[in-house]
Parts: sequence; structure tokens; C-alpha cells
Amino acid sequence: MFDLHIHSKNSHDSKQTLDEICENAIARGLSGVAVCDHADTWFFDKDRTYDMIANCMNDIDAVREKYGERLEILKGVEMAEYLDYPERAERLLQAHDFDVILGSVHSILYEDITDAYSRIDFSAMPMEKIFEFLGEYFGKMAEMVEKTDFDILTHLTCPLRYINGKYKRNVDILYFKKEIGEVLSLIQQKGIALELNTSGIGNAYGDYMPHETILRMYKDMGGKLITLGSDAHMPQYIGNGFKDAKELLRGIGFHEYCVFRQRKMSLYQF
Repeated sequence: MFDLHIHSKNSHDSKQTLDEICENAIARGLSGVAVCDHADTWFFDKDRTYDMIANCMNDIDAVREKYGERLEILKGVEMAEYLDYPERAERLLQAHDFDVILGSVHSILYEDITDAYSRIDFSAMPMEKIFEFLGEYFGKMAEMVEKTDFDILTHLTCPLRYINGKYKRNVDILYFKKEIGEVLSLIQQKGIALELNTSGIGNAYGDYMPHETILRMYKDMGGKLITLGSDAHMPQYIGNGFKDAKELLRGIGFHEYCVFRQRKMSLYQF
């Protein structure tokens, strides 16, 4: 198995080194990892993103020879808000030969909301505003899929990790079934893989992103391209929940998962 969504110390919210990533991935029986540090265009200057991604690429080069055939280490990046500052995104993407590019939505400019949703206090927000915010979120995600170039759509329902997990607002995301269906249709048209993100397992959220109902919807629509990503920011979460996730996917009817090298897809049996 490959974990195609891991962050290193070159992301603003992680401290783990490439050696820690590799040693823990090997200990968990993984065949490979993709290190995909954050490139959130809203915060390029604040997070020194160009320098940090360059550091990540150098770190990967340094450990590839060390770990040899024990672990395949792929060069990735997690692009967010690509459309808000396309010139920043394009400069970064032209600077490196990535194996895989993740597409994410982390921030929505809506009314008085001007920060990433991971830092928003949803505890007292009126439910009407939460639903309007989520509508904007899925709209922005659909636009990203339609207009930008990337390989894997990450954590489709990520705001729920905070809205329902941290703040216990119990939003039923299937209210947005139509909008989610539009996103799933678009990724199929463009040959983009859907990530099953396991970072919600073992914490207050306690579910996959997206959850089983949406995975079944994707399969029923003819979706076939799946990746697994722990979104690990700490060594103990690498490959988090993969065994159960693999069984869930098999039960739904998925029998292959995707790996990207030099942005070319390969399929492997579960």
C-alpha cells in the first residue's frame, strides 16, 4: 500500500522529518509514500512556501538513496486555493518535477470569514450560515476541478472534521448530495482520482473523508480511481486506519488503487 498524503516539517503545521516518515512507513508495512507539503496560495509569503517546498524536494532526494528498495518516496505537493492566486501556483508547479499534485480547498472567502476553515469557530455560527458556507465550499471545489490541473482530489468533506468533529454541529452533508455529485462527475471526466482520507479516524470526527455513503455514490456513478491518504502530520498517524479503509473499499466494490509517478498513474490491486 501507498500513503499518498503525508506532511513533513516543511509544512507550517508539521514537525516530522523525512527519516521519521520513512521509518514509520516501513514499520507499518507500506510500500511507498508521497510527501505533499502545503502550498496554500493565501499564505505563500507568511509560510515561505517557495522555500519550504524546495526544502522538501531536497529532503526527499537525500533520503531516497538511504532507504533504497525498502520504501518508494514520491515527490508531491498539496495545492490549495490554486484559483485565487494562479500566478503563485504556476510559479511553484513549474519549479519542480512532482510525482503527484493534490488539489484541496482549505479556505473560503465568505462574508466575514477570511481564514482557513480549520481555524474558524463554528460553535456559535448560525446553522444557516454554516450551510451557506458549505455551499460556497463545494462550489469552489467544483471550479477547482474544472479549471486546474492536478491528480488527486483530497478530503472532499474536510470541513466536517471541524463542524461536526470539533464543534459537534451534526450537519448532514448529504443535504449537498447534488453538489457533491457534480464534483464527483467532474473528477471522472478529467481522470482525477478521489482520495479516501483517513485523518478523521481515531479522533473527535471518527469517520473517513468522504464517508461510506459518498464513496458508494462515487462507485455507483462509475467512479474507479481511488487513493489512500493519511494526511499525517505526525509519525504515529502514517497509514492511519488503512487496514479498515482497504476492507471498506473492497466491500463497496473497489479492487484497485492509484499511485502516481511523474504524474502518470499506475493501478494496483488491493
